[in-house]
Amino acid sequence: MRLAIFSDIHSNLEALQAFIDHSFKKKVNLYVCLGDVVGYGANPNSCINTLQSLQGSHFIVGNHDNAATGANHNMVKDAAAAILWTKERLTQNSLDFLKNMREKIELSNSLFCHANPCGTSDWYYIGEKSFISRTFYLTKVKTLFAGHTHVASVITRKNFLCFYIRKPEDGAVIPAASLNRQIFNCGSIGQPRDGDPRASYIIYDTDKNVVEFYRVTYNYDLAAKKILDAGLPKSLALRLAKGS
Repeated sequence: MRLAIFSDIHSNLEALQAFIDHSFKKKVNLYVCLGDVVGYGANPNSCINTLQSLQGSHFIVGNHDNAATGANHNMVKDAAAAILWTKERLTQNSLDFLKNMREKIELSNSLFCHANPCGTSDWYYIGEKSFISRTFYLTKVKTLFAGHTHVASVITRKNFLCFYIRKPEDGAVIPAASLNRQIFNCGSIGQPRDGDPRASYIIYDTDKNVVEFYRVTYNYDLAAKKILDAGLPKSLALRLAKGS
């Protein structure tokens, strides 16, 4: 089975559509969205409608999705402004979709979550050494898939040591370790923050036991224009072309 795993769309319809078009050509069997469908961008309802059209999909709640349904989150000024803007425009269908997203799921001895295994009780970023160790402690599954950081990466734990691959190249194929435990971060569809503006996602091939990393070009100028036209903070538009 080939699972397309993606996260952090952030209401960027242009990036989402480009990713879907790209993934169709990769013969994907199942889609797993790791959350943050909304926030920052100008097309929350259209993104949700597009996701609902995907057959065979799982949806995990992200912190921005959670905030858009009324949960309290301590966000920076521009992020908070975008959530307020989003809340005022969500349709009932979109609100129901966000409320029904799951905190995490397990498939084939793998855990899928937005930020980490804690779900909505803690949104820490898997990055610093202490948080990596904490993550491996919190779950015993072989492989964990996450988003939230907006940076694609691979962390392999071997004999209590961790080997970190940051920003795997487009088209990179990483073996899923048979003996060691791993954390794969799929990066971001709509707001990459690794210096590359292209949408980022991964495919987990369970038959070949490999994870494929992909980057997809999209019209970020149009996505940025929509943000500006909507009256959202200018910074949210400018960062798209920079991937930061």
